Amino acid sequence: MLISQKNSVYFPQNYPMNFSGKLTAKIVIKDDYVRADGTCALFMQIFLNGKRKRLPLHISSAPNDFDKKKQRVKIKSDHSKDFNLIIEKALGDINKIEIAYRLGGEVLTIDKLMYEYENPTSRIDFIKFWELEMVNQKLIKELSTWKQQMSTLKKVKKYQESILFYEITDDWLNKMINHFKKVEKHEPHTIQTMVKNFKKYLHIANDKGIVTNLNYKNIQNIRVSSNRAFLDSEEINKLNDYYTSAFINESLKAILGRFLFSCFTGLRISDIGRITTENIVGDTLVFFTKKTGKIQRIQLNDAALSYIGKERLFEGKFTDQHINQELKVISKIVGIKKKVTFHVARHTFATNFLICEGRIEHLQKLLGHSDIKQTMIYSHIVDSITDKQIHNMSEILNKKPLQ
Repeated sequence: MLISQKNSVYFPQNYPMNFSGKLTAKIVIKDDYVRADGTCALFMQIFLNGKRKRLPLHISSAPNDFDKKKQRVKIKSDHSKDFNLIIEKALGDINKIEIAYRLGGEVLTIDKLMYEYENPTSRIDFIKFWELEMVNQKLIKELSTWKQQMSTLKKVKKYQESILFYEITDDWLNKMINHFKKVEKHEPHTIQTMVKNFKKYLHIANDKGIVTNLNYKNIQNIRVSSNRAFLDSEEINKLNDYYTSAFINESLKAILGRFLFSCFTGLRISDIGRITTENIVGDTLVFFTKKTGKIQRIQLNDAALSYIGKERLFEGKFTDQHINQELKVISKIVGIKKKVTFHVARHTFATNFLICEGRIEHLQKLLGHSDIKQTMIYSHIVDSITDKQIHNMSEILNKKPLQ
């Protein structure tokens, strides 16, 4: 039962707190030593498996202002509200540690308890675990992927600053998703990315032996119907005409050359920035993809070869952000109304490869997809284009002159 005092200060009646039958916490005052200001230090006294530890709370109270029975600073004290909140937090932190170890099936010793309390670790708090893993991921992930995952972490942390592993349940996850849908009004694709990234770092935690009520295997990825923009042959030709014109400046030409090369190879922007002439053997491009680390072989057709140089594949160095900004400028110049980013080149390659009667299993290898389901989305796009073209054939009769 909770008893309320003035100033909305709450404290349990029954103390000491018994957490598991073996762990007990109690707030005590060291009244055998009175400081010069007339106060005595307050401690949290812990008993675990017959061992005792005293943890300083770094607050002090006059002996007459501390209620030993209720283990709280009396309301008459000027600092009662703040001091009692500190006490509540200290007891709450101990409680969280005990629950985390118990639900995780780990044995909690007095030394582990002291370490966890004084140095909160990533084995208890999922947010701390995720933050620590982001440091490792930055060393192995491409920057755009790392930034995307960091963006998700910030959103989740804003929703709940501290997420203890034992709190992660199916209900908890659904509530978080619902919050971002209805309160934050995020787009379906944003929600899809958030769940995917959340699952990824829970996967890492589970693989490291951290037990959670909701295992990553039980989280279903959210499927969102994809409308992947790609350029048709007319739009590619508009870009090529601008690329070969006398009106384009060197900077835009260098950027457009990279984009058009990707339209005929399917390369990601992260790989475009890493390949050199040494990666070309004859008419074949051979490289290790940054995203998957797998070796990739792509035979270069005449169109792709026309956008690269002999001494250096591409001129200039540009950030991904700058390239995407300039592609918007180029699109406006040539009259393309679609939202063009560098990744559109990859979609353009895949879609036009199938339109030109390329086989889906070959496209899977060229794109470096581990699962053909990733590649099949392009097959569905081409099917919808074909269906539309068949229906458009009805216009032939409408255009036929009357006899």
